[in-house]
Amino acid sequence: MATLFPPSTQAPSVSERERRSADLDLLVREARARQRRRRLRLLAALLGALAIGGVVYGSIGTGGSGAGGVEVIPNGPVVNVRAFAQQGSLAFISRGTLWLLDGQRALLRRLASRSGRFRPVAPSFSPDGKWLAYLETPRSGNESYSQLWIARSDGSDARAIQGLQVASLDGWSPTQDLVAVAAGPERTTRPCPCYSPTTLRVASPQGSVRTLARSSWIDGAAWSPNGQSIAVSEITHPVSKLVVYPAAGGPGTTWFTIGAHQRLNRMNGVLFQMAGWWRHLGIGFWVFGDGMIHNLDATPLDVVSSAGARPRLLGRTLSDGGTDAIAAGANGDLAIVTDHGGGRAAWQDKQVELCGPISCQPLPHAPTTVTVDPAWSSNGKTLAYAQPPNVAIGPWSQKRIAAWFAAHRILLYNGANGRTRSVPEARGATAVNWSANHGSLLYVRDDALWLLPTLTSQPVRIATPLFPPNNWPQYYAEIAWSAQFAWSPR
Repeated sequence: MATLFPPSTQAPSVSERERRSADLDLLVREARARQRRRRLRLLAALLGALAIGGVVYGSIGTGGSGAGGVEVIPNGPVVNVRAFAQQGSLAFISRGTLWLLDGQRALLRRLASRSGRFRPVAPSFSPDGKWLAYLETPRSGNESYSQLWIARSDGSDARAIQGLQVASLDGWSPTQDLVAVAAGPERTTRPCPCYSPTTLRVASPQGSVRTLARSSWIDGAAWSPNGQSIAVSEITHPVSKLVVYPAAGGPGTTWFTIGAHQRLNRMNGVLFQMAGWWRHLGIGFWVFGDGMIHNLDATPLDVVSSAGARPRLLGRTLSDGGTDAIAAGANGDLAIVTDHGGGRAAWQDKQVELCGPISCQPLPHAPTTVTVDPAWSSNGKTLAYAQPPNVAIGPWSQKRIAAWFAAHRILLYNGANGRTRSVPEARGATAVNWSANHGSLLYVRDDALWLLPTLTSQPVRIATPLFPPNNWPQYYAEIAWSAQFAWSPR
């Protein structure tokens, strides 16, 4: 394996995997800690940002203080409004503030924020491009839950959905304007698990909320590809279940259940965390066990094809949410980033694989490299993925992390003929998104969002920065770039 950085500086020592424990209270404390770690990764970049106060949103026209339609916002981002013309809507978080760039109207808006104690995270557009959902999340651990906000796709009419204590945003329905969230009330008394969301709810942009599922612990949900059902991870110690509910409401159907003393992937005391629901494969979930409620190293990713079927192991992936490990195509193809000895380090021994009904196969890449960041084109025919150096020994300084990301090369895999080609113009790209016509790319490079108008043109910087200067929040080269922005190219 190649060493990108000098071997004289070693990575910091890190404790080994969590010791096995059957004590339920320990599991519960780890569960809460995992939730907080996820929030802190997303929010680490936001500390020190100025509060927005009571401003709902500000509207800023083109021209502004920069030449050629480049807006320079005091204490805020630099945005090339003109270069994004007719490119849809772009929501991005810049140093703790959520902005909406409307390419159709050439407008930049600052979106609502509840108060200085809360920061926006994880913007997500509805599939029809009409709505934007995001969470207002507490900056400290004093408040457990987030608040769900929904705005129109141009950033207007942002409103909080009342009566919800949100633990996680589990995605928009693929066919309706409904967003799923794991929510309270929080379980604080026995039987535990304590300090966990106990309901799965769906909310509409108009503010209506319905409860689809209740359990002692809801650990994620995934919509079916046709939007008619939703799969929920339900944990009622000592039993873990995958239950499928009709999206319209009604009793659920248990697809898979496992008790504390049954083994899966050579572990007992198994817990599930929902990963997705994929056409041709079924419901996917990460598996934790042997006293672990999270896994700092590679986690088994299993899939259940139908109700009553036995789980099938697809591979071992990173599961702490710092990097995108799964990409599902419109035609049902699935790409995952598997680990082959690098453990929690995103830059070591990782490999993009295509998974079919029987097996998963690795995609081509050069020797001494890894492959990461898979992203399907909107028609499901082409997969983009990044090929950076494979780093066996690496210091974890900001400078060296930035150098590794700058070394990314983008490859395109053609699903029809199995051929792969490079995109030299997208040098240094990560967190790639495709346009609706499959001809343009939007991606992160150098703490900025860039647009590649065609696959052979020169990229244009659209917005910067995403994080505070020289302070990318990273955990073993895992950076939650995708949680900083969302693009609706409609």
